[in-house]
Amino acid sequence: MPTRPKLYQIEGIVLGRRDYGEADQIIICLTEQGRMDFLAKGVRKPRSRKAGHLELFARTNIVASRVQGSWDILSQADAVVLRPALQDDFDRATYARYVAELVLRFFEREANPNLYELLDWTLSTLVEDKAPQLLVRWYEQRLLELAGFRPTWHACVGEREREQCEAPLAPRPSDTQGYGLDPERGGALCPECMRASLAQPGVRLLSPSALSWLQALQRREYEELQPLSMPEKTARELTHAMDHYIAHHLEYRPTSLRMIDKGK
Repeated sequence: MPTRPKLYQIEGIVLGRRDYGEADQIIICLTEQGRMDFLAKGVRKPRSRKAGHLELFARTNIVASRVQGSWDILSQADAVVLRPALQDDFDRATYARYVAELVLRFFEREANPNLYELLDWTLSTLVEDKAPQLLVRWYEQRLLELAGFRPTWHACVGEREREQCEAPLAPRPSDTQGYGLDPERGGALCPECMRASLAQPGVRLLSPSALSWLQALQRREYEELQPLSMPEKTARELTHAMDHYIAHHLEYRPTSLRMIDKGK
């Protein structure tokens, strides 16, 4: 069996950093081969040449040496894309941290080129996008699908007499009855199943407007949604709905959401 070369080069997006020792850092990256953690020696020294190439959310070419039973040693870093706006602007920085945290929470170290492409595109779009909240809602739907937690928004996930309801869901502004959100069953409830399930833990009301937007966010490309204006009330509801859905499946509320709460 051929041995892998000790020295290798790989491109990664910096998702996190933590101090180690007096002058080192652990650099957490997403690559097309999955999450990889590197030890960057001396990167916290004032004259370090690597530091500017390892900023949060940067896409960087890395040269590293394999180390058995420990972190690989990062010896060179050359930034391909720096995203200073995601650090200088509080709102964009907070959303970027949330985008990155979902990757780290939902995925371990498995290779997923589609995830890498999604993350890179989302961060690049977030730099100048005029509706970062809408972008993040769209991103959540794509990431959940890649993670195997794709919500069912177009058919009822409820049960009637121990049989799946599966009623088609076509919300309209004229609807007089609300729908439901059931994270445990993985999606939306029709009005009848919502009324029958509302007392169950985790089930929440979902307005016709919110459900309609969730369906669009899941099925349509972001460029199609950009020109549309989401009502502020619906935007708040979707924030709470996706917070609830994601926290249920992670069994944990992302830390970055607390920063978003403080910024409001």
